[in-house]
Amino acid sequence: MQSLIKISSGCIVLVLFSINAAAQGCSDAGFCSIGNLGQQPKTETTKQKITLLFPAGIGDEEVFVFTPAIQYDNQLNKKWAVQAKLTANYADGNLGSAFAPGDIYVSGTYIFSNKKNIWNVSATLGTKLLLSQSDLKTANRSLPMQYQSSLGTIDLITGVALYNKHWQIAAGWQQPLTGTNGNNFLPIYFNDAKADKYIPSNDFNRKADVLLRGMYKHSLNNQFYLNAGLLGIYHLGKDTYIDGNISNQPIAIKGSDGLTLNASVASWYAVSKKITIGLTAAVPLLIRDVRPDGLTRSFVIAPEISWSF
Repeated sequence: MQSLIKISSGCIVLVLFSINAAAQGCSDAGFCSIGNLGQQPKTETTKQKITLLFPAGIGDEEVFVFTPAIQYDNQLNKKWAVQAKLTANYADGNLGSAFAPGDIYVSGTYIFSNKKNIWNVSATLGTKLLLSQSDLKTANRSLPMQYQSSLGTIDLITGVALYNKHWQIAAGWQQPLTGTNGNNFLPIYFNDAKADKYIPSNDFNRKADVLLRGMYKHSLNNQFYLNAGLLGIYHLGKDTYIDGNISNQPIAIKGSDGLTLNASVASWYAVSKKITIGLTAAVPLLIRDVRPDGLTRSFVIAPEISWSF
């Protein structure tokens, strides 16, 4: 019980510290939680699982963001696992509010080996399918990316993971396939000083990301599980937008490329053999200068509940 109290207190401190820090965490383009790239509470003994996720946070310009999701996992056999996730998004800020479906994530994971007390290797291949063109509006004016429920692209996601009972090392790559999205936000359209603080994103074109995660997994007992580690996401190029008042050529957004490095903690408690509750938090150690995709969070907390069957 004392160990449980200490770990729980540590998770609370981490969440409170993140209130005053700009974090990418798992509020990235989606691949830090897909397939073998995500954090898992333990080696699953059940074949199927449904998880409800309730991430909420504060984005740029104090925009409140709530991104509920439902996720389905199926361990088909010792070699293959599949996963599907459906997201939505509600955002409210000083330029308006918006709610819409987000994305569908589908992936398959192949496990090359699955033995106890040795290093195992797995590979994941997946995709992100958009349910929104990133064109949500208020008063017929396109909202900035901070309010959008999707990045508005179809993406390819791949990853490999090396893991054993206590450690996991994972690397991933997410590549947008469809070019510019349907966003039309330019601050000039609002004629409002508040809009000038948002980054232009008309015909927004987002570059690829690569991920590297190192994580330690620990079971305090048969009910309480804890993961902690480092998550690095490198944005491979400068994102672009088009402003027809200046040029019809893409304009690179300075500072939008580079590295984000986070310390992350996730904990789970098995209420019963079928029901598990969890909480994830992250603190940034290093961030990119500019996040035009609207995914920055100065505060984020992500509770979840799952049902195994």
